[in-house]
Amino acid sequence: MVIELRDVSVVFEKGTDLERKVFERLNLSFQTSSCILLVGETGAGKTTLINLLDLLIKPSTGTMLYDGIDPFTNPYEFRRKFGVAFQIPERQFFNETVYDEITYACKNFRVPYDKEKILKVLELVGLSESVLKKSPFKLSGGEQRKVAIASILLHDPEFLMFDEPTAGLDLKGVLSILSILESFRKSGKGYLVATHEPEIFSGLFDKRIEIKSAGIVEVESL
Repeated sequence: MVIELRDVSVVFEKGTDLERKVFERLNLSFQTSSCILLVGETGAGKTTLINLLDLLIKPSTGTMLYDGIDPFTNPYEFRRKFGVAFQIPERQFFNETVYDEITYACKNFRVPYDKEKILKVLELVGLSESVLKKSPFKLSGGEQRKVAIASILLHDPEFLMFDEPTAGLDLKGVLSILSILESFRKSGKGYLVATHEPEIFSGLFDKRIEIKSAGIVEVESL
């Protein structure tokens, strides 16, 4: 799938004293088979770009096209192709148990799953079966991040997006993230990783997007 942003601007609190412009006339194009490193200073707009791509916010002006189609005409159909793990995992939890949290996307997007598939995903992120009955809100920060990642892997998305995926993880957790990305890359699927620690992911990207001041974006092939 080809994602295009044409002259996209994003303005928060428009027309108020708190008005904040993140992007102005942003132009960006990539295929979801790309493996993308997203960098920029804190507050530059990395999370805003992820929210845009996941259709959680609309551009203030400009056009977004997914394979030539306005994705907001059918956001459900396009969002099922994405898996997003946000910077603060707890904010994306809705359910009382880890089991319900991990299977939520599958139920929402009507993707079949079974116990074997769940256990395989848990193994990938370094969690045991015993965690399934626990509350995701009572886990450690590192465990919450692993649950969030497991929840986006189970419905087998076409494109993954991670916002600071290694924050709060021990070495074993970091290695599991690297293994997941490598597996995705070998399968021909893509991902976008926003991080302040790009050196951890050496060799896992074919494209680098840097958001600079005033929302200026530079794209470089690696």
